[in-house]
Amino acid sequence: MRYVKLHNDRLQAPLIEDLKVCLVLGAKLRPDNSLSPILQLRVRLVSILANAYPDWTFYISGCRSDTTVIYRTLVEEYHIPEERFVLDSCGYNTFRSVWNMEMHFGQTRYYILTSSFHIARSLRIARWLGYDAWGIDISDYEKVKTNPYFWREQLAALRSLLLVFCVKTPICDIESWIYWKILIRRLRRNEQQFDAQNEQILQRAMKNVDKSMPLTEYFFCQLMEGGSSTEFTQPMEEERLMVSLSHVDCTTVMEDVLALALCYRDGRATLDDLKDYYRRMHYQDGVISFATRNHYFTWIMQSAIKEGFVERISPDEPVFPFTGVQDMQPSYMTRNKYLFSPQMDDEKNYEAIALRQQQGVRFTYIPRELLNMPQDSELGVIRDGDIMAAVCGQHTWARGVEVKHLLIAKWIDGRLHFYHASEDGLGLESMDAYTYMKDKFTMIGVAVYRLKI
Repeated sequence: MRYVKLHNDRLQAPLIEDLKVCLVLGAKLRPDNSLSPILQLRVRLVSILANAYPDWTFYISGCRSDTTVIYRTLVEEYHIPEERFVLDSCGYNTFRSVWNMEMHFGQTRYYILTSSFHIARSLRIARWLGYDAWGIDISDYEKVKTNPYFWREQLAALRSLLLVFCVKTPICDIESWIYWKILIRRLRRNEQQFDAQNEQILQRAMKNVDKSMPLTEYFFCQLMEGGSSTEFTQPMEEERLMVSLSHVDCTTVMEDVLALALCYRDGRATLDDLKDYYRRMHYQDGVISFATRNHYFTWIMQSAIKEGFVERISPDEPVFPFTGVQDMQPSYMTRNKYLFSPQMDDEKNYEAIALRQQQGVRFTYIPRELLNMPQDSELGVIRDGDIMAAVCGQHTWARGVEVKHLLIAKWIDGRLHFYHASEDGLGLESMDAYTYMKDKFTMIGVAVYRLKI
C-alpha cells in the first residue's frame, strides 16, 4: 500500500509532483441530511488540501444526497471555487467510486481521501483494477485511533474482489441485462399502483376547490397532504411516461401542480387528462422519447408556454425589477453523460440533446438583493401562486444547469415567502424568500412564471 501522510496541513514526502487529482469518498448523512462527524472531518480536510494545493481537482463520490451536501458545504461555507470539484453521484459503494474514476472520468492516477479504517480497502480495489492510487494518511486529524470496522472491511474486501472479477469478464454484461429486466418489470407493476394512488389524489384534490386561493397554491397544499416529498426518477432503459403525484421532487411537483390546475381550469378531471397535460409539458411537442424529453426546467416551461399553459412574467429585455439577464447553454446532460446511461450511450439521443442545448436559454430575472422589497413596491409584480425559478450563476453546484430550485410564491404580511419541495418534506418555508436566498451565493435571483387563467 502506498500512502502520503497529511501533517501540519501539508502532505509529507514522498509527494508525487504531477499528481493533482484527489478522490474524496462519501459516507452516510445524518437522518436530517446534515454531515456526520466522519464527513465533517473529510470536508475540513478537503478544504485544507484545496488551500494548500490550488491546482488540484477533487472528485466527490457517493450517492446523490451526500455528494451534494459535501459539495455545497465546501462551496458555500468554505468558499472554495466550484470549478475545483467534480461530482460522481453514482458512487454507491467503494468499488463503484473507484471504478467510476476511469469509466466516467478517465482518471487512473489519483490520491484517495477517506477515513483511516477505510483507506486500505479502497487502495486494494484500485490496485486490483490496475490503477495508480495513493492513500492520504489522515490519522493525525482523527480522534479515534482504533478500527471498529475491521471485520466489516475484510468481508467488504472479499465482495469487492468478486466485483473486480465480474467487471473483467462477460458476467457483468449478463448481470446488467438481468438488472434492467427486473427493474423494468418492477416499474411496470408499480405503474398500476401509481395510477391507483393518482386517481385517489386527483379526485380528492378536485373536491371543493378553494376559489379564494390561486389554483397553483391550492393544489400544492393538496399534494402536501400526502406527506413528505420523495424523489422520483423515471426508468432509463426505455422511455415511458410515468406520473406519480405522491412521489415528487422540486421539479415534478411543479408539473403536478400545473397539470392539476389545468384539469380544473379546462373542466377535464380524469387521469388520462392529467397525463395528457403532463405529456405536453414534459416532452417537446408531446412526443414521448428520451431525446424529446424536456430535461431542463426552462425546456419544460418553453413547452408549457407554447401550449398556452403558462406565461413568463419576466420580460425579454431588462426592466426593473427584472434587471438580471441570463444567457447560457445548459450542458448538464452531456457533461454528465454517465448518469443517464444507457440512453445517453445512444449516439442519436446524445446528438439530439446536444443540439437542443446549443440553442441556449435566455431570460431576465429579479436579482436576489431585490427580493427584500415589500409587496407594495415593484416586487409586487409577483403574485401568490406564481412559480419562481431560482436562477443559477454561470458556475453552480450542478454545473450546466440553469435553474437550481423551484418555489411557489406566497405573500405574508407584505413579505415574499414560498412553498417548495425540500429535502425534509413539503411545506411553507418559515423564512422569507430573501432570507432563504441571501447566503446561497449560487442562487442569483428568480425568474417568474404564471398559470394562464
